Amino acid sequence: MNILIISPSSPRESIGGIERYLVNLINYCKKQKDLKVHILLPTYGKEYTETDGNVTQYFHSDVAITKGMSAVEISKKARSFADTVKKLIVDHKIDIISAENFHDGFPPAFSILLNMVSAIHEVPLVLRLHSFATTELQEELISQLMWKKISCVSISVAGDCFTKGTDVNTLSTEYLGVNTNEFNENVPAGKIREELRLSKDHKIIMTASRIINDKRNILGEKGIINLIESFSKISPRYPNLRLLIAVAKPPESLNNEFEIALEMLKGYIQLRGVTGQTIVRIFGLDEMPSVYRDSDLFVLASENETFGQVFLEAMACGTPVIGTKVGGIPEIISDGYNGYLVPPGDASILVQRMEAILNNYVLRESFVRAGKETVEEKFMLEKQFGSFMEMLKEMVEKEAIAPVKAF
Repeated sequence: MNILIISPSSPRESIGGIERYLVNLINYCKKQKDLKVHILLPTYGKEYTETDGNVTQYFHSDVAITKGMSAVEISKKARSFADTVKKLIVDHKIDIISAENFHDGFPPAFSILLNMVSAIHEVPLVLRLHSFATTELQEELISQLMWKKISCVSISVAGDCFTKGTDVNTLSTEYLGVNTNEFNENVPAGKIREELRLSKDHKIIMTASRIINDKRNILGEKGIINLIESFSKISPRYPNLRLLIAVAKPPESLNNEFEIALEMLKGYIQLRGVTGQTIVRIFGLDEMPSVYRDSDLFVLASENETFGQVFLEAMACGTPVIGTKVGGIPEIISDGYNGYLVPPGDASILVQRMEAILNNYVLRESFVRAGKETVEEKFMLEKQFGSFMEMLKEMVEKEAIAPVKAF
C-alpha cells in the first residue's frame, strides 16, 4: 500500500501533539515492509527530500503557511500545493491520502483543492482530526467535503463532529499511541535534575504544553495559569517543591508571538510569588522521556483537550498524572484508578489532589502501576497505529471494488 500523508505541522519546525504523532508514525511505518509511505511536510527554508527505507519525507514550501499572507498569496500557494500532490500521486501510484488536521492547519482552499485532486485521480481521502472544529467554516470543511473517512484521535472528537452535523458513517476513532521503546521506566533518572541543579530531595511537579496556537495566547486554555495559582497555594509549605513548565518550541514564523506569550507566562509566575520555585524551559522531543522520568507528578489542567498524548508519555515513564474532566482526557484517566480528574479552573481541588499524590506513597505507586497497565493494555503505539493502518487498508479495498459511477 502506497500512502501519502500531508501535514501542516513538522517536527523539524515545532513541537506539539501533531509533531509527536508524526515522529511516532514515521518510526512505526519504517518497520512495516508492506508499506510505502510518502509524507509532505512544511519547510520555511530550503526545500529538500529525505528517504529512509520505505519512508520518504518531502519538506516543501507549498505547505508552509505564515500568518498575514494575502488572499492572492494563499491562492497561488494552494494551486502550487495541488500540483505537488498531483505529481506525488502519479509518480508514486498513491493508493490513499491521509490529510492531517486540514480543517484547522490550512486555509480552506487547501482542503477544497485536495478533495478535487483526490476525486480526479480516484484516490480515497481520509481526514485525520487532532483538534475540535471551533468555527462554522471548520465544521463545514469537515462535514461537507468528500472525505471517505474522518479518523478522530478520540471518541470526544468524533462525538463533537457528529453533534455538528458530520455523517456518523464516515466517523471512526483511532487513538494515538505511545512509543514505549522511548518512554519507559528504564530511562536513566537524574539527567534533568542535574541540568536544573536540583537534588533528590526536591520534588518536581511538571506540565508540558504549547503556549500559543498560531498567534493566539493559550496559557489559560491549557490550564497553566490555574496550575500556577494552585502551585502558589502549596509552595510555601514545601520549600523543596518545584514547578517545571516545559513549553513547546513554536514554528520560526511565530517566534514573536511566542516571546510575548513567554513574557506573559513569566509575569503570571511573578504575580503569584513563585519565581524562585518555578522553572520554565524548552525541551526537545528526545529530552522529554528524561523530563517525565525525573518528575514526581505530571499535571495538565486544560480547559479543553482533544486527547492528551502527554498523559500517556508520563504514565509510560512511571509518573503519576492529574488531568481535567474535559474532552478526551477521561478516555485515558479513570479518576482514582490511574490518576486524578479535576474540574477545569478549580485551583482548590487541584491543590488537594496534588498534595494527596505527593504525600501518599501508597497512592502514588498505585497510580503508577495502573498507569503502566493502561498504556500496555490500550495505548501501545503498535496497537493504535496498527488499527489506523488497517482502516486505511479497508478504505483502499473498498475503493477498488466500488462500482464506477456514471456522471
